[in-house]
Amino acid sequence: MTEWFCLIDTIVVATTARLELRQFSQADAEGFYLLNSDPQVTQYTGDKAFTDIADAAGFIRDYQQYNLYGFGRWSLYLIDTQEYIGFCGLSRQNALAEVDLGFRIARRHWRQGYASEAAQAAILLAQKRYGLRRLIGRAEADNVASISTLKKLGFDTDSNATDNPLWRYFSLDLNDNLTLVDRSIV
Repeated sequence: MTEWFCLIDTIVVATTARLELRQFSQADAEGFYLLNSDPQVTQYTGDKAFTDIADAAGFIRDYQQYNLYGFGRWSLYLIDTQEYIGFCGLSRQNALAEVDLGFRIARRHWRQGYASEAAQAAILLAQKRYGLRRLIGRAEADNVASISTLKKLGFDTDSNATDNPLWRYFSLDLNDNLTLVDRSIV
């Protein structure tokens, strides 16, 4: 008799004091679905909610950033409880595009510093592990919380990127701005 096992690969990319950053896996599908089902969470993203957990699982299955670039967005789990709370990480739209830092946190975990903590880990990974020299960040003009987080992380307003007045564009030179980052993350 042949036994089949479904193994869920959990690849932890980095840890911080409170968080694990993991590559997306099918274990994230329900949390990802619930995250994107909250209209307040997706209000400033332009993303549509998944239709169901299977739709979120399909997104995860088809996600190619890790294969194409070695990095991507990473699921965030609380170390103490192993609860999925959102995602953070790096994204490149194509081989020539700049790398974007993004984050999305479940509403019940807002204002607890998780976005900043995860983003600091992603910034350090960008420089030390992936050899990147610059990151960009984007936020809708009305998204005060994300703009504040990007500025807190050391991002400067990027006046060269003004193709859409509804969005604010930021950049971070990784050679100059790592003083905020906990170097024990990687």
